[in-house]
Amino acid sequence: MLRLVFAVVLVLSSTVALAGPPPPPAKKPLTFGISHPYGEVQATQAAALIGPYLTRTLGSQVTVKVFPTYDELSDALATNAVDLAWITPLAFVQAAQKHRDVTALSKAMRASDGGLFYRSVFIVKADSKVTDLKALAGKKVAWVNTLSASGYLFPRALMKEQGLDPSRHFAGESFGGDHPAVCKAVRDGTADVGATFAAEPKEGAALEATGCADAGPVSDFKVIASSSNLPNEVIAHSPEFPPTRVNDVMMAFGRMSLSPDGKKLLAEGFRAQGFGVAVEGDFDQVTALLKAKDVKAKVAPAEATPAKPVKKGKK
Repeated sequence: MLRLVFAVVLVLSSTVALAGPPPPPAKKPLTFGISHPYGEVQATQAAALIGPYLTRTLGSQVTVKVFPTYDELSDALATNAVDLAWITPLAFVQAAQKHRDVTALSKAMRASDGGLFYRSVFIVKADSKVTDLKALAGKKVAWVNTLSASGYLFPRALMKEQGLDPSRHFAGESFGGDHPAVCKAVRDGTADVGATFAAEPKEGAALEATGCADAGPVSDFKVIASSSNLPNEVIAHSPEFPPTRVNDVMMAFGRMSLSPDGKKLLAEGFRAQGFGVAVEGDFDQVTALLKAKDVKAKVAPAEATPAKPVKKGKK
């Protein structure tokens, strides 16, 4: 009897040894939130590219959810309704106001110099004789929406710096909802001036209305006033995002420019050339604008060393 028991135990032990250790648990599916700064059509196209790419690179199912406004996306990020988000610095800081553990990981790089920053700008038609904001007193202005950093908040702050009252300077105002709509309003004369953004230019080059790229030739517009450098949109994670996966996400975005699929996603989805690491101090201007002195925008430790396909832009 003892021999029989020993034989059974031996067989079971051998079977376990041959089977090897149990496979690791499957990675939890993730939700990635975006809004539509370039319009709804582009957002739909971006979502179709982001989901499959991140599913492959992160090794778990990634579902992309498009939010109508950055305010809703900010809420979703702060409340763990999404795991990750492609979000403006202002909406990110607003999320950080709601939950201190919302964390920025990477920021977009744009322009031929690989700039990590952009400017908020006022634009007019290229053939306009207007050269400054003072000349637009009593005219009509087009904004994106009241929650847009580059299309409303920073432009109005810029006007105040120049001694102009944005609430009284213009005779009328309209809200396009996204940057292409603002540019179209300026082109068709519905507005005399519009607020949008410009990518950080190559050293020595003039600012161009990058926000108008989806509204026809950028050359149809000229920039007459701009803010100082502001950080581009960031990839951020929710408060309950698994710390063990942070490095994988940073590497996925840092290496995106090294493959054909990644380059396609950067160009058509994020309108960027790459992603750099978000660092301390990136959001100081935003917290100052929001008067959120008690909020410290959290950034991830630089554990990952993403590839840098393009040179960092001059500040």
